[in-house]
Amino acid sequence: MALKIPVEHYKTDVLVIGGGAAGAMACFECVNAEVNVILAGKSRPPSGTTSVARGGFAAAMAEDDSPELHLSEILEHGGELINPDLARVWCEGIIEVVKDLREWGAEFVANEDGNLDLKMFPNHTKPRAVHHFDTTGNMVTKTLAKKMRPDQRIVQHANTAIVDLIKDGKNVIGAWGVNYSKGTLVAYLAKEIILCTGGGSGLFYVNDNPPQVTGDGYVMGFRAGVALLGSEMIDFQAMCCSPEELFGFAPHPTGFINAGAVFRNSDGELFLKRYFPKTAEKSTRSEVILAMAKEIHAGRAGLTGGIFMDATNVPLEVIQKQIPHVYKTCLHRGIDITTTPLEVAPGSHTWLGGLEIDVDGKTPLNGLWAAGETGGGIHGGNRIGGSALSSALVFGRRAGRQAAKSAKTKNFNEESLDVPKEANNFLSDLIERDEGPLQSDVRLKCRMLAHQNLGSIRSAEGCKQALIEYKKIEKEDIPSMRLSPEARSSDRIRGQELESALSVSNLALLGRLLASSSLAREESRGAHYRTDFPETDNQNWSAVTRLEQDSEGNILVKKDALKQSM
Repeated sequence: MALKIPVEHYKTDVLVIGGGAAGAMACFECVNAEVNVILAGKSRPPSGTTSVARGGFAAAMAEDDSPELHLSEILEHGGELINPDLARVWCEGIIEVVKDLREWGAEFVANEDGNLDLKMFPNHTKPRAVHHFDTTGNMVTKTLAKKMRPDQRIVQHANTAIVDLIKDGKNVIGAWGVNYSKGTLVAYLAKEIILCTGGGSGLFYVNDNPPQVTGDGYVMGFRAGVALLGSEMIDFQAMCCSPEELFGFAPHPTGFINAGAVFRNSDGELFLKRYFPKTAEKSTRSEVILAMAKEIHAGRAGLTGGIFMDATNVPLEVIQKQIPHVYKTCLHRGIDITTTPLEVAPGSHTWLGGLEIDVDGKTPLNGLWAAGETGGGIHGGNRIGGSALSSALVFGRRAGRQAAKSAKTKNFNEESLDVPKEANNFLSDLIERDEGPLQSDVRLKCRMLAHQNLGSIRSAEGCKQALIEYKKIEKEDIPSMRLSPEARSSDRIRGQELESALSVSNLALLGRLLASSSLAREESRGAHYRTDFPETDNQNWSAVTRLEQDSEGNILVKKDALKQSM
């Protein structure tokens, strides 16, 4: 008889899934509205990818700036595909958020007169990046933690991976997952659920996100019936290829460029001038990344597959002012960036698409909301610098505020929920299985497939191959995979292995979703280059991909016309 894993049951007005900036802001709004809230996250909140934000985030705080100007530049340089209504409330809402963060103790760099020291970012005509040098995300995380952790009204469930949503007809009424510190399952009954699970960078072998960021919100929302918009669009950033100690480290290219660094190929050529004679290093992020990818694809990469970000001609005092944390981190690993260029290649940083939402983060599904990187339509085919963290803060607040208001109008229609029987049986079999591929090996296979076929340079052949392989993983590998032998040594290790194994299922479906939308978009746009469709095709592809699921579970790819700015 199969082992039945114990289940812990909880009940709350609002369940926030994911503990980054968006999740924290949502929780603050819930307690302000005096509704019960549980924050379930894989790490101790606040966590997630907030700390990945280095150089600052954009807010039109200067006297000669405005949200309207900020919005116009996002729409101009954002690679199209943006919902202007979402971008507008974001540009307006971040002003209030910055003021609140300062009241909560955020140590943004300020001038002697107390005004914010705003930095200039590429594609912005005004300096509007509020910052804490090159550790802005860490500082914001600490600020949110200082406000959140003492607040007993926010019930915090750390080390908890939510696996799937529970529906009653067309309504979302709960969720289930695993507490991997205890090795138990958890089931939540909730009036409203807010998905703040971040993006899907964990699908790629090279990325700068925490390992728990595996696109869970995309997959859960999609399975529940919410469309994914623009899911093929990814913000790739330059990440270190070598030395091994720095592999995957994102050295803040915007900060390097602002300091005066240049990019060279293996021949020593300043190749950006060849692609973009007028703007070179000052080109958009997507343009720089695409040029890097083309140089690597053409065989002009270094020994470990990257190109070189060269700051050797930048004065030390400039580096220590612009990117002090990066400088110290590299020095600690034995690399002095004032004498040695960094070898870097495109890696997955943030995802630009996501679940369909309105201006308050509400999905079309009753009871379900999404914020931060999980929400779609906020960004387009490119994300100009300083946008990810600011939009997460704004939409986390908006979703929390409206979800709390909605929860007050609802009554619970169920006394308790349980983990689906088939899911418990699958997990029990997984724990007891002695043969089959290790879940860690299947996970690596998913990540290498994306790395090889679904990066910045794509083709129909590569996308189709990825689709075939992901389907094979879902059909053959996942049903037969096993945990490591160490999983039987303690509940904690078993729980960690279960969490990782469950994320494999999400990664495989996420890979199919990414491959499907990438295959459908038969053009090149932003940092995404199709070798078989090398030109941008505005006549046929000034549109947003919409992924839906039919009654048999097949992925349907449709097109949405671009929304016009009002």
